[in-house]
Amino acid sequence: MTKDGQTRQPRAERTRRQILEAGAELFSREGYHATSSKKIARAAGISVGSFYNHFRDKKELLLAVYREHVEKVHETILAALQDADFAGGRRKGRGLVEEIINQTLRVHSLSPELHRQMTALRYTDEDVARVVAQEDQRVADMLVRMLSEGGALRVDDVEAAAWVVLASVEQIVHAIKMSEPPIAGERLVAALAEMVHRFLYP
Repeated sequence: MTKDGQTRQPRAERTRRQILEAGAELFSREGYHATSSKKIARAAGISVGSFYNHFRDKKELLLAVYREHVEKVHETILAALQDADFAGGRRKGRGLVEEIINQTLRVHSLSPELHRQMTALRYTDEDVARVVAQEDQRVADMLVRMLSEGGALRVDDVEAAAWVVLASVEQIVHAIKMSEPPIAGERLVAALAEMVHRFLYP
């Protein structure tokens, strides 16, 4: 690679990073539909032409922002699992259930407005729906592995049980994080943990 090529590559990476950060901020603050490529370029301090050198359109940028977000989510979850008390049984029974719920709550706190945008768009945009579905499958596969290693279960179909647990946890966490339920979040979490534990374990 030439000296000029070595100089251009870091500059291109810096520009791409500026676009990703500006896009994440605008999508979260103003919403996907109210955010244009021009706004993103202005916020990133670049020309519109430079924006299109890196991304085909704002949807491609949104999906790139989301993929970065979910990688951060997985790093957070895996770090938490590595710190879990394996010997003390935190990965089994009620401890595992509480860990699943707590990590879901934590994940929803990482970028709540972006999560809100993606949740809405998955029902109106096929590309977003496909990417979110892939992420859902990735999380389900992780949960299947955790449940399979987490002690005796009362359910026979672990894969189906994982999807039921994920859907239940997501629904309650969405209610806590994105609306104003008439019951305190702590009470909902406790009731959810009891329900999931009774469903999974004898």
